[in-house]
Amino acid sequence: MASFLILGFATPATAATSGGACPKAGASIKIGNSNYICAKNPFFNTTKLTWVWDGCIELNTDYQAGIREAQTLLRASETNRFQQIEPVGTALKDLIKWNALITYARGNIVHYGSTYYSATKASTNKAPTASNIGRTKFWVVSNPTSANAKIGQMPSPTVVLATATRQITALTAASVRSTVPATKLKLNNLAAELTTKRAALEANQAPIQSVVDSLDPLLTELKSAVALVSVTRGLIKDKCNPKY
Repeated sequence: MASFLILGFATPATAATSGGACPKAGASIKIGNSNYICAKNPFFNTTKLTWVWDGCIELNTDYQAGIREAQTLLRASETNRFQQIEPVGTALKDLIKWNALITYARGNIVHYGSTYYSATKASTNKAPTASNIGRTKFWVVSNPTSANAKIGQMPSPTVVLATATRQITALTAASVRSTVPATKLKLNNLAAELTTKRAALEANQAPIQSVVDSLDPLLTELKSAVALVSVTRGLIKDKCNPKY
């Protein structure tokens, strides 16, 4: 009678299910027609051991290796660009140094502190300081590197020269409209200063443009590669969902 009660009322072993708890990391089992491994799901229940489809583990391993390789190549290329362009880009940085008298248009790039910023909207006297940096504010880091979102990259001299020409024209026009002698003088002086700096960049444009032409196409391809690999993460996540 005692044996009957023990056997009759004992709790049956819980059947293994996809996403269900499992006993030991690395254990394997077959559920339906698929093989499962006792592991931490890379997307669901990431801190607990559960039965994870082995295809999910394999796909995620391949993804992690692929994204690391793509990011490593991109960051190496960005570092190489920085090392080659910064030493020859003094004239460019000098021309785009932020100035409170210039009215910056959206997309204008400035050099401020130790990096490059792009204007998100028109502004005057709004320096790219912490309080003015952000998508909803006045500035964002221009073309940030893959390794550090706070470090921008030097723009093409062709773009900088075209922008400088427009700014010189705008400063000259503002000077003509101004009725305040002191303001008129400041505007004229800045226009003359930018004209000189523009000429300096034109004279030193070749080595900067050479770096841009030789390295930026590769950078574009590597960024596309990282983006393409990143897209597969969402597909892998779907495959790792224990509900499917």
